Amino acid sequence: MSTLDNPNDYIDPKTVSPWPTAGRIGLLAALILVVLGLVIHLAGIVDYTQQGGASNWIVNILNWGVTIGAIFMAVRQHRDEELGGFISFGRSFNVGFIVSLAIAVVSIVWGYIFFSFVEPGLIEEIMEASREQMIDQQGLSEEQAEQGLKMMGWMFTPAMMSVMGGIFSLIAGVVFSLIVGAIMKKENPASAA
Repeated sequence: MSTLDNPNDYIDPKTVSPWPTAGRIGLLAALILVVLGLVIHLAGIVDYTQQGGASNWIVNILNWGVTIGAIFMAVRQHRDEELGGFISFGRSFNVGFIVSLAIAVVSIVWGYIFFSFVEPGLIEEIMEASREQMIDQQGLSEEQAEQGLKMMGWMFTPAMMSVMGGIFSLIAGVVFSLIVGAIMKKENPASAA
């Protein structure tokens, strides 16, 4: 932190990689999310067949909180311990993106394991709930609902469910990284000179 005391001691960000810090914190956050998800599943808190339930929203908020916290911690650690207390918006976003990418990759792997081995019958339950929703809420006949599910059948595989979850996780992480980057940026006056 000597750079804060003497802004002329400029640390060039090109000489410091964001990957070790962001990757480590991203993997730690991903592990926390996997354990949290497993505990929530074993406790029966989430109903995977119901969309928009209160318990599902609470779980989403917990997941987002862990992700935002990890991005914040990684940016702060990289800025204060590796860059001498200064970080640009772009660099801050980059750190957050790396954290989000690590979380997304682990969530894809975990999702595949979960849907294939931990709860292999869950996809069938989700498909049945979707069929009932098509009939009850959208007014489709049983044949139309079955035809719709056949057309969407490629989406209801462990691999696709996991990849879609990872993509949504990465998109949320990008949004959170933009917000955290805007909040945490602290330009070095020496770099502008």
